[in-house]
Amino acid sequence: MKLDMSTKHLRILNLLKFTGGKDLEFIKTLMDISKPNLNNYLKDIHKNISSNEKTGKMDLIITDIIEKKNLYSSLQEKQTVSKEDRVFFLILKLLIEGNLNLYFLAEILNVSRRTLNMDLVSIKEELNIFELKIESHTGKGIFLEGEVSDKRNALCCYIYKYLVEEEYLPTIFLENFNYIKEDYEISSQLNSDIEKIMANFKFDMFFYNRILLTSFYISFKYITFDDNLYNNSNTLEIILKDKFMFETYFSKAFSNEELPKFYIFLHNSVFKNISFNYVRGFLNILKICRGIFPEESIYLKDHFLIWKKIIKTSLNTDISEDKEDLLKNFIQRVIFCSKQKHYLSIYEFYFLNLNLDNYTSTRCVSLFKEFRKYYWNISFTDVLAIYFILNIQQPTTTKEITVVYKNIPVYILENMKEKLEYKYNIIIKEFVNTHFFEDYCKNNKFLTIGVLGDLKLFKDLDESLKNFNILHLDLKI
Repeated sequence: MKLDMSTKHLRILNLLKFTGGKDLEFIKTLMDISKPNLNNYLKDIHKNISSNEKTGKMDLIITDIIEKKNLYSSLQEKQTVSKEDRVFFLILKLLIEGNLNLYFLAEILNVSRRTLNMDLVSIKEELNIFELKIESHTGKGIFLEGEVSDKRNALCCYIYKYLVEEEYLPTIFLENFNYIKEDYEISSQLNSDIEKIMANFKFDMFFYNRILLTSFYISFKYITFDDNLYNNSNTLEIILKDKFMFETYFSKAFSNEELPKFYIFLHNSVFKNISFNYVRGFLNILKICRGIFPEESIYLKDHFLIWKKIIKTSLNTDISEDKEDLLKNFIQRVIFCSKQKHYLSIYEFYFLNLNLDNYTSTRCVSLFKEFRKYYWNISFTDVLAIYFILNIQQPTTTKEITVVYKNIPVYILENMKEKLEYKYNIIIKEFVNTHFFEDYCKNNKFLTIGVLGDLKLFKDLDESLKNFNILHLDLKI
């Protein structure tokens, strides 16, 4: 018997492959599910495998699943919209459009009105975290009620969740929300400005920083609400034209040397059009991207002790003084994020594209499980970054190359530079993001490039790569 598959089935399948089926505890922790539920998902997946031998023994089921080739694409064809996905979809649609037409939605979601009415209970609970309410108007539909700032805060969280998880979500999400990403304002203007921030202000430190900035802009500028908070004379560009006012806010996120440059950048970027009412939200996003939270510094000493214990327990190694300095921003960011009430369950799975070897993945899993004992919402990608920083090695180098990357934070790459040089016996001249590669080629002469990640991730560079010797690099450290 073959069953319909949900997003959770697909995630569990890839996590099972990642761990080689040897650590179900990690999957339980990351997916926040019980052992019986995890076993049920695995049994569902197994029922979709064409095999004469069907067994109830979990170890044999796992072996069967791992050995089956092309299983993910096969299951993806059977993917349906689960209740969890449906609630997520309805919340995102409600936040963007302000109302829901249940008759229309019941048809496109292929469920009954009664099912959607039951979903509204879950929607009310989730939106209550953001102090938002939904009201039903007979004959008109469901409407979102609350302060505009709360609506935008909620939208920012759910847009971020969508952009991070979209690879695994049912096609109905793409059909309804992809227009936002394809809009010229987002796909070209915003993306260009974000790359400038990444390159010029040391913002490429953490996984998903680009998505975080994108989510903020979409939520606080691109999506319009029927309110009177925003007008052309109340933008960051107008209010922060006064440099003293500008420095009063942004000195909390930038050094004295960086402030003049960021002033020029802000006034020439799309971010200048954001309402000044949301300047504190913008500042918080910038601080999260850099891990700069001076207010958390008083807790650093205590948290360093916790981190030393975690790392000693899971990796049997100590944190050296030079690593303490590198980890400072990570610690402050984790402290800040662990205190937030506006937290959604977000599945950050980009690490599955990094081609990690078994030794590295096993140690990172061990580190993650230990971190989760102290920090309830720390992500695996953050733990992965911490692990890379802890593993820096002295190189013996010969060949000089330029390394092209796409979604890996350059801060992590720079701190792994010696490790990569040692492993491949190379000298890394520079790390270049794919957004800047064509311009870089025009101004620099080189023959060999290192590509981090699967070449399929670099489709936009197919023609540009033909003239170079390509060295495939991975993060198997």
